[in-house]
Amino acid sequence: MASEVYRNLTWAKTTRTRWERDIDEAEEFYHVISRVYEGSGRMFFAMTGFISLSVDVGNDIKLEKAEQRVEQALRNAWLHLRYNHPNIASWVEYDGASEKFRKVYEACEEESDQQAWLESTFHKISTSGTGIEWANSDPPAPKLPTLFVIKSDNHESKDGTIYRDIVFRSPHEIIDGIGTLQLLDNLFILASRAYNQQSSYQIPAFGTEVDNLTPPLRVAALIPPSLSAEQQQRLEQILAENAQLRHGVEIACLPFKVGAELPGVHKRVALTYSRQDTQSLLLACKERNITVTHAYHAAIAMALRDLQEKRHENRRVRYISYCLINLRKHCTAPYNTPTHPVSVIHSSSGRSLVVDLEVPPSKEGGRASTKRRNEFTEVVAGVRDFYLSIRDDKEHLSRVPTYWKSGVPRLPESALLSREVFKVPPPDPSPTVSISSMGRIDDIIAPEHGEFKLHDPWVTGEELRSGLGLFLGSWKGQLTLSAAYNDAWHEGGEVLRFLKSCEQIVWQGLGIDCH
Repeated sequence: MASEVYRNLTWAKTTRTRWERDIDEAEEFYHVISRVYEGSGRMFFAMTGFISLSVDVGNDIKLEKAEQRVEQALRNAWLHLRYNHPNIASWVEYDGASEKFRKVYEACEEESDQQAWLESTFHKISTSGTGIEWANSDPPAPKLPTLFVIKSDNHESKDGTIYRDIVFRSPHEIIDGIGTLQLLDNLFILASRAYNQQSSYQIPAFGTEVDNLTPPLRVAALIPPSLSAEQQQRLEQILAENAQLRHGVEIACLPFKVGAELPGVHKRVALTYSRQDTQSLLLACKERNITVTHAYHAAIAMALRDLQEKRHENRRVRYISYCLINLRKHCTAPYNTPTHPVSVIHSSSGRSLVVDLEVPPSKEGGRASTKRRNEFTEVVAGVRDFYLSIRDDKEHLSRVPTYWKSGVPRLPESALLSREVFKVPPPDPSPTVSISSMGRIDDIIAPEHGEFKLHDPWVTGEELRSGLGLFLGSWKGQLTLSAAYNDAWHEGGEVLRFLKSCEQIVWQGLGIDCH
């Protein structure tokens, strides 16, 4: 049924080795946004997936030989991963004849083609710093998803243990955050087998891998091609309400360094809590019938309010945001499983989250803790109700493609055909702070796969604007709150202070102590 309704979105053979399909609205959004910022020399929203690994090889084998065995296992697993998930070798290009963007995949039956792809997308990196420092230092953002295996002088293999960091980079129109984590888990499932089987490890014969190509969200979730009259009316109402939210009110904005017109380097900072503190936080949230995401999204609004200029009189400001929704549970089998991680299967809430807050006058000192706690209780209740209303909206999925389409910048066809580099948009004068929750990451990535022990996985999207993107996720019982920012407009210390402010608001608001 899907192939008939969405024939243009179904993978089709166009030459002996080439397969193509149209892209859907979510893929178009991320691709066009990256084109708009191409002149910066960086890729907007490029995905970064990170994970550390250790392999205990014992003392009966030379470390150099053991390192080669680990790296060969990763290389074999990466090639096998292309067979299982061929979308990691796909890309988007503009087709002038049809005046559409097309997603393209070239099959690689010949071993020479497979080796060429490996040479292009599997890289061993040696660095004097750590893998995290390398990932924070403007790593390449290639056209094709690429795996970097980082060998760090700061974490040398010793005492019979091999250490490596893995950095995965990809355009966002190919994969999203949850998909990146699923892909990393699949990588280590295969790497463990390749490590144990060594030369006897067999990679499937290429040629039939096209059967594993993943469709876009519209097809995977069987979203109808058009809205009913009632759905269209509701959509227009939501968009009109969103447009009205900024009228006649002061918007709470994130302060930033003024001066730079072009984005600099995307950076990430993070706070990780102990298991004891994480457990205390989870229990406190459960008692109040809220989630950790609700708590920190409420804290973002209050922390942003605290950064607003204080004047002689108190005044109201408005925080406007959204929530991000993983839509994999809405997809049909097998697209709702980790066997198809390489796709864009999420959406924003469409409808805006609104929090109105009071900025106290400059003469007023710090607010009493009881007043702050009461304010947090009120704000987090509103945030929770918003999240639940989006979760329970049975019509949300039908509106998702239109939400994505409404955010796609219009580019002239002549520029698309000529690959013209556009003038990079200036920084947003009224930036804000968003949050994305990855949930329990060890429900997505197993901490151990055979000999491979895994540590500290995280994911982020390249931030090229003047706002902040916060991320929540837990690993082995420890919560991490992180932030993506651009160093043209923010300093790492400043961003960490914002995270600490959110932390303080949450812990104080819930009435618990952080150790």
